Formats: sequence, structure tokens, C-alpha cells
Amino acid sequence: MEWKKLFVLGAGSYGKVYYTVKIDSFLLCASAAAVKCADLPRSISLHREAHILESLRGCPNVVQYFRVDVSRDVSIENNIPTYNLFLEYACGGSLHDLINLKRGKVSELEIGFYAYQLLKGIQDVHKRGWVHCDIKPANVLVFDANELGMHKLKLADFGLSLRIGVSLSYITGTPLSNRGTLLYAPPESLICGFHAKAYDIWSLGCTVEEMMTGTRVWIYQICIGRLRLN
Repeated sequence: MEWKKLFVLGAGSYGKVYYTVKIDSFLLCASAAAVKCADLPRSISLHREAHILESLRGCPNVVQYFRVDVSRDVSIENNIPTYNLFLEYACGGSLHDLINLKRGKVSELEIGFYAYQLLKGIQDVHKRGWVHCDIKPANVLVFDANELGMHKLKLADFGLSLRIGVSLSYITGTPLSNRGTLLYAPPESLICGFHAKAYDIWSLGCTVEEMMTGTRVWIYQICIGRLRLN
């Protein structure tokens, strides 16, 4: 059996994500995975994410990380040593993709179902001692739908997560004063570097608002403010 990278699913500051399949000796695709890859010298954030996901193993609303084989963690790509982080493959893409597909017409029933799953995921993350710090539609993966057409959601992208603790709650005046995406970050994280459980709840609120309107909440608020000024 061998794993073969077929095409790029996305990219980020860490590197690229590939759609990867496991092929047996009869050339049959046995299973699929999403593999985050980075050049070995730049793979610190992926190593850290693997550690975080290992501590979150078994949480039903958190994407699962698995080690297919220790020898597969590092491969040679174009003569460059590459670190590979194997994750569950989400056939539905991200919640961001789903919102765009629905064009702001996600039903109230769906929104409630999705918000519940995200809250359960956040609860598990907090119970295991972490704050995600970058919850947004693009970091929520969409899996198969049930008989009612509603999808299973899982939190992903834990590269910016922090341990819950006094020493990590306030990082004023450092480059880490804000960990996540500005449009989904609470004001206190920008003003005083506040990173506690409430951070994720604020980001969840912005995400739910986006499901309801199809528009990022702060862009919407800025536009309303400009109209009032005019």
C-alpha cells in the first residue's frame, strides 16, 4: 500500500493541503485523506498542530489526525524533505464554501444544527485545555450530510491555538497580541491581547451571523456606518 497525492485542495502560510489516496497492489483506492505539507525547515507549526490534535483525539466535532506510518511523516518532494500531517478528508469542503453555495439562504434549522455542533466542538476543545483562537467558516470542515440534508461539521486548523492558562491569557505588547483573523477576533484580543475561552465564543457568534446573512459581520457593520455618515 502507498499514499499518493493527487491534487491541491488549498494552501496557507504553512504550505499546501493535498487530496491523497491510499492505493493497494491492485491499483484500487482504499481510502482518502487530506495531507498538510510543509518543507521540513518550515514545518514547526504543523508539528505543533499534530501535537494539539493528538490531545483532541476522539472529539466528534474536531477533525481527526492520524499517523498512517512514522516513515510517511517525512517524504522527499522534488528532492526537498517534506513533513506530512494526515487528516480526515472533508468531502464538503469548508463552511465558507457552504455559505457561498447557499448565498445567504442557510435555513434557520440548519443554522441551529450547525451552531450546536460548533458549540460542542468548542466545549471539547476547552475541556482539553485549549483555546482555538481562529474559529471562522474557512476553518470549519463539512462532511457528509444526513437524511435531512444537513452536514456534519468539525473544527480544523489548530495552528494558532493556545493553552488555557494565566500565563497565556494576556500577551500585551507582543507580536502575538492577536492570534487569529481580525474580522473574527474580539476587541479585547486587539486591545490587551486577551486569549481565553470567550475568544472562541465571540468568533462563533461572527460565524453564526455569517451563516444567517451570507456576509461577514464586520464588513456589514462598516458599510452600515458609512451609509449613516453619508
